[in-house]
Amino acid sequence: MDRPNGSRLYDYFLGGTSYLPVDRDAGEEIAREAPHWALGARLTRTFARRAVQTMANAGIDQFLDLGSGITAGGTVHELARLVNPEARTVFVHREPIAFELGRQLVGDDPHAGVLKVDIRDPDAVLNHPVTRGLIDFTRPVGLLAVGTFVFVGDGDDPAGLLRRYREPAVPGSMIALSHVSDDSAHPEIAAELRWVRRRYEQTSTPLNVRPRAEILSWLEGTEILEPGLVRYGRWRPEYPLTEAQLRCDYGYVGVGRVV
Repeated sequence: MDRPNGSRLYDYFLGGTSYLPVDRDAGEEIAREAPHWALGARLTRTFARRAVQTMANAGIDQFLDLGSGITAGGTVHELARLVNPEARTVFVHREPIAFELGRQLVGDDPHAGVLKVDIRDPDAVLNHPVTRGLIDFTRPVGLLAVGTFVFVGDGDDPAGLLRRYREPAVPGSMIALSHVSDDSAHPEIAAELRWVRRRYEQTSTPLNVRPRAEILSWLEGTEILEPGLVRYGRWRPEYPLTEAQLRCDYGYVGVGRVV
């Protein structure tokens, strides 16, 4: 709690309120030194919103949200219920403030639950009584790993973890994935990312960046929805992208349908 945290910084960049002064100070510094990073957070959140709505419109009415934090801009269950008022969601957080805020937000909602479990323990998540009570794995589920696995180190086998979460997902389920990469063609963005990575080393959640090919491999065995695994902001945009949004190519986003 005495160091900035990735989940709370994400909320700060989105204009939320679930962060501490130490996160605000770090966020202000990052916004000065790497202004596209905050824009990338907003583009990632916009992708999550579109992905949830795409899933809901395809008939998915149950969601497992892995560690994105309770953030500004609408939660998964709020977004899904715009399409289906009966949609059910399980949120998974290990960060104490995100967990407590999530519990307050969900309250006594019978169709939503919040787990204080590390996503690196998929068996604990999948077999938790709240998960089992809300999600029927004999039916399609929407799995969200948006802005999450960037905080999972190689030693924890992120590909294997995501594969374990996919195992109970029946055909028709969908996986939304976003991840940071360091292959930007823009020298300005590449320099910003190097600075951001050094700054996040001082937080409780250092960043892990990975090449596109590795990120894409995590969706093997799924039918990747159009337009594929693409840069931030370019997944089914609702409006023409600005020059700054086009330049903000910190990483990739995409959705795969389990077949």
